[in-house]
Amino acid sequence: MTKPYQELAIKSYKLSNDKLEDTRKAVIKEHSLALIVNGELWMTFICSPIQLKEQAVGFLFNEGVISGLEDIDSIILAEDLSRIDIQLKKSVEKPDSFHRTSTGIQPVQTEPNDERAEPVSFQMQDLTKLYYEFTQKQELHDLAGGFHSAGLSDGLSIPIIVEDLGRHNCVDKMAGALLFGNYDFSPSIMVISGRISSEMVMKSLAMGIRLIISRTTSTTMAIELAEKHGICLIGYMRANQYEVYSHPEYLV
Repeated sequence: MTKPYQELAIKSYKLSNDKLEDTRKAVIKEHSLALIVNGELWMTFICSPIQLKEQAVGFLFNEGVISGLEDIDSIILAEDLSRIDIQLKKSVEKPDSFHRTSTGIQPVQTEPNDERAEPVSFQMQDLTKLYYEFTQKQELHDLAGGFHSAGLSDGLSIPIIVEDLGRHNCVDKMAGALLFGNYDFSPSIMVISGRISSEMVMKSLAMGIRLIISRTTSTTMAIELAEKHGICLIGYMRANQYEVYSHPEYLV
């Protein structure tokens, strides 16, 4: 299995010794993966070299290109992991334009129709414990640093946790893991390590997410979209406090 990090020889400085010393450090890898859909190059992901099928399939699902694995005829991942060819059972048009996110590339999205969401509630005190469980399972970040992570939860546990160098890649890989894994739970909560952007909210809609929790902030556009589509956003999650940016009435 390809590791998403590489052990490198580096120099380390400590004030107590006042000199450079030889050491080794796990350093995060950047990987380039070309996505080919029905024989046509759609984009190149910049991601971690793990869960690449989940990355590609989850991306197509989150973007509304496919509705499930039943829409896929074949998936071929190159031996050198440089490209993934996905043949669909239907014809699809490549988006006319693309724009770069903070990590990787994704097509410009068409905002989904606004639909009234079903009532939902979450226990306020349980959320800090849930996020703590999430942070305890961030293995790659603890090892090498620099990794983002994301998880899917039903409010009781977090069956799916992924890590990648990109925040948006994590959300795509989660969707792919959900499709490939045949899990018997319905995700309603998404926990993430990084900033909540508008793209993160848009990608969460396909999975039916109603609550997004992060240890950092949210953008104004993300809050506007969350308000419209019935998603509660929580930021700056700490052991005994957090901030609520949208739909506080979900919390009881």
